[in-house]
Amino acid sequence: MLCDEFPQISKTVLHEIVTNRLNYRKLCSRWVPKMLTDAHKTKRLGSALTFLTRYSKEDKEFLNKIVTGDETWVCHVTPESKQQSTEWRHSRSPTKKVQYNVVSTQNHVHCVLGQTGHSAC
Repeated sequence: MLCDEFPQISKTVLHEIVTNRLNYRKLCSRWVPKMLTDAHKTKRLGSALTFLTRYSKEDKEFLNKIVTGDETWVCHVTPESKQQSTEWRHSRSPTKKVQYNVVSTQNHVHCVLGQTGHSAC
């Protein structure tokens, strides 16, 4: 911390210099669910276009054939808090983005729901 490096200057004066003269602010990171690459975005767009094309050809019959699935990761780690993620940044610098998925001890659950309404987990 600055007060440890400059013990002769009071904390109030240091805060004044950093915030008003250097124009720095203490900012929190912004949580985002996933950081998608351009390849991921392109693949999702392709899947959506395929879905729409099939729907336009097969109409309601296509909707009856859909099987849905869900994947859930249950983490046993508490991610860092908003307070822990704060850092001093210049007021014009962009907000830091932090990916929300945390690698830890976890359980992985798959569920599939078929067209007859039966599910398997």
